[in-house]
Amino acid sequence: MRRHEAVFAALGEDKEERIQVVRQKISISETRGTPVGRSTARAAHLATIGKVLRAIDTLPFQVQQFGHYLYHPAMNMRHLLNAVLLVTAKAALPDLTSAKRVKAQYLVTLALQSYKGEVHGAAEWGPARVAAEMMTFFGASVDQNNWNRDWRDLWVSLRKVIEEVDVQAQQPIWQVIHSEKDQEAA
Repeated sequence: MRRHEAVFAALGEDKEERIQVVRQKISISETRGTPVGRSTARAAHLATIGKVLRAIDTLPFQVQQFGHYLYHPAMNMRHLLNAVLLVTAKAALPDLTSAKRVKAQYLVTLALQSYKGEVHGAAEWGPARVAAEMMTFFGASVDQNNWNRDWRDLWVSLRKVIEEVDVQAQQPIWQVIHSEKDQEAA
């Protein structure tokens, strides 16, 4: 610490009347009532996060994995595989030839990808995009010219199943959010 003299005008300019003071930098944390990162707002935020995580834990495992696939910032293959299995099980794929059944399985993954894009602001995939992604990702082709005849109904039913599971996955989270808003309003 460096010492500097401070002259108080009311006391005059005489050397005996000068007062020694310590000049130091004051950290912003010294001006706060609590240390940085220890505020009640931060504690409330962390408590809300805990409530959301607990709400997610109330969901069945595959529904949790589905939600992680759509919304988790570090999604992994386990999330994808469980989401595909869940949608496939709920979709009750129609009787198809073995070649079409394989493509129908591929459509589940592509419908999930399309929906994931939508929840993050992208447009729903059309037949041309689905055909291109099917070829790129799986090396299989679907004829987009016959989309309405061959695949449209299945695509629409898969999308409905995905939307239903998404609502199921988000329901406990929205309950937490609404209860927090109600507490803030009170």
